[in-house]
Amino acid sequence: MIQTQIETLTKKKITEIDFPEIDKLISTLSSDLNNGKITKKEILTMNQSFGQEFLENTIQGHGLRKPFGYSGDFLMIDKIYTFHTSPIEKFKIWDEYFHLQSAPKAVRNRKDYFKKIIKEKLNKYKKMNLMNVASGPARDLFELYEENKNCELNTVCIEMDENAIKYAENLNLKYLNKISFVHKNIFRHKEESKFDVIWSAGLFDYFDEKSFVLMLKKFKEWLNDNGEIIIGNFNEDHNPSRDYMEILGDWHLHHRTEIELKELAEKAGFNPNQIIIGKEKENVNLFLHIKN
Repeated sequence: MIQTQIETLTKKKITEIDFPEIDKLISTLSSDLNNGKITKKEILTMNQSFGQEFLENTIQGHGLRKPFGYSGDFLMIDKIYTFHTSPIEKFKIWDEYFHLQSAPKAVRNRKDYFKKIIKEKLNKYKKMNLMNVASGPARDLFELYEENKNCELNTVCIEMDENAIKYAENLNLKYLNKISFVHKNIFRHKEESKFDVIWSAGLFDYFDEKSFVLMLKKFKEWLNDNGEIIIGNFNEDHNPSRDYMEILGDWHLHHRTEIELKELAEKAGFNPNQIIIGKEKENVNLFLHIKN
């Protein structure tokens, strides 16, 4: 029955009228998965019935194909940042449906959240050193420098994906005198410098608890006096698009509550009075703030 519904959707030109049907289909698949009526493997097989053309020409298809080997890659994130839609009309509507979800909205919001925080700190301190871990497309940096052309902000980006670095360097060509990219797995990275802000918005929700705590301990050693660590993580208590991400996007993250984020920071050796939890306006992305 569900397989037939998917095949019907893939063959027709959908409109906004079909969105509730897609929502219902996703909800049913999620319920069936949680109740053991269907397996993850069967869902992935169903997703392939969208067809190769769909997979190559939609953001959802990009997530399923994983051309760079992982979910939420730099190109996926930049397509979210730029509100990309397919130039092919029958696929454009699918991208519009994608962008209506809470998670893409939250990802766009986190870019604005980042820029607002760094601007406020620049106004206060004038000169800053920033570390951006898992910097992806670095469009947030590009916009920040574009909007603050004379700022004294030096940024070090640590990024494991060489393709992401090439993409980000090309985008930030005008500002490479202020931005340096390091191609390294953050767990293997050694750092001699100290930073006023260590920012990582799209990495820690891929970590288990042990890795999360270990990385916070490393960050602690790289932080200046009066510096701040800011970690983004999807919200366990509120992500209306989680089923869509996992069922039709095969994008799985460690969602966490505000309490869990605080507890992990304390396990890493920080005091409760150092810890604040922020959120973007969708309340889908939480931000763990730790002040030195």
